[in-house]
Amino acid sequence: MTSITTTLPQAHPRAPARIMLLLLAAVFALPFVIGSGLFWSGWRPAGLRNHGELIQPPRALPVNEALHGRWLLIVPTYHGCTQSCQDTLLRLQQAHAALGKDQGRVQRVAVGATPVQMAQGLTIISPAADELAWRRALDDFAPAVFVSDPFGNVMMRYAEPIDARSVLRDMERLLKYSWVR
Repeated sequence: MTSITTTLPQAHPRAPARIMLLLLAAVFALPFVIGSGLFWSGWRPAGLRNHGELIQPPRALPVNEALHGRWLLIVPTYHGCTQSCQDTLLRLQQAHAALGKDQGRVQRVAVGATPVQMAQGLTIISPAADELAWRRALDDFAPAVFVSDPFGNVMMRYAEPIDARSVLRDMERLLKYSWVR
C-alpha cells in the first residue's frame, strides 16, 4: 500500500511578521504625513488664531517713559470720543478687569487732543509735540484699538466694532507667553 501525501503550499513563515512591521511603521509615519499635508496646505486650527490683525512690520510708538515696560491697549480719540468710542473704552475696561492678576502688566491709553469722560484707570495722552509720529503708528488715528508690546511697538489692531472677548483672549495669550514681566 502506497500512501500518497499531498502537500499544500505553505505561506512564507515571515509574512505575518512583515505585515505587522509595515502596519507598525504606518502607525508611526501616518501622523507625520497628515501633519505635513495640513501644514503645507495652510490649514490652522481656529482655536490657535489671533483675533486681531497683526501689523507687519510693527510700528514704533514715540518715546514716552510713562508707557514703557507695559502692554498697551491704545484707543485713538483724536477726532473726539463719540458714543462708539465710549463703548469701546467701556469694553476695554471690562477686558482689562478680566485679566485678573495680570492687570498690572497692561495699561489702557487714549491718544487724542480731547479729554475723555470715562477716565477710570485710563491714561490720556495729547500728542501735540509728536503728532506725526503718533499718526504713523496708529494708522492716522483710525477708529480701532491697537496693542503695543512693552518695547513700544504697535503690533496688533482690532477694527471697529470691538469684541472685548477677542481682545481678552489675545491679551491672555500674549501675557502667558511673554517673557517680559
